[in-house]
Amino acid sequence: MARSPATDSAALINAAATVFKSKGYRNATIDDIADAAGVSRPTVYKYTQSKRALLDSMVDALLDSITSQLHKVLGTDEPPAGKLRRLIAIHVKTATSMHTFYGILFSEETELSDEARARFRSFSHAVAVDFQALLDDCVAAGAAAQGVDTWIAANLVLSMLTSLYRWYDPTGPTSPRQLEQQIAAVLGALMPP
Repeated sequence: MARSPATDSAALINAAATVFKSKGYRNATIDDIADAAGVSRPTVYKYTQSKRALLDSMVDALLDSITSQLHKVLGTDEPPAGKLRRLIAIHVKTATSMHTFYGILFSEETELSDEARARFRSFSHAVAVDFQALLDDCVAAGAAAQGVDTWIAANLVLSMLTSLYRWYDPTGPTSPRQLEQQIAAVLGALMPP
């Protein structure tokens, strides 16, 4: 069965992700991406300037997907434990639905443009700061984790959430919802009753 050709930037980025995942960024060529997208080489250049621009676009797609969701949750009047559970759910959903992008981003981070790498690092730092503030709120609200260094805890939890792509199989026996529940159970001491 023939593939449908990529007809927009998002489809081309997805085709590039497939190629980068199978061949690695350095070994992938524009011709490989064109073939995976079902388009010609000139058509690839209609949508992008370079292979690196496609890689950078994956960072933008990932950050766009998660940023507004995180801000929406943090901006609510919901109790800290509820916010924490919702943030975990957002991270799990994004890590499972954008599994390939996560893998490429973390394995090919050195190949990003300086600008994309700076955007990613700035985003990561801002998320850690927001997560720490939320954990501080959880501790203040009566979480059992009194005396925990919330900066360290925030970074440990975020590292766990962003590394799901390494081992979690979205087609396996554990659903994303079950994964969220297991993570919440592990983090129980950080959540007030």
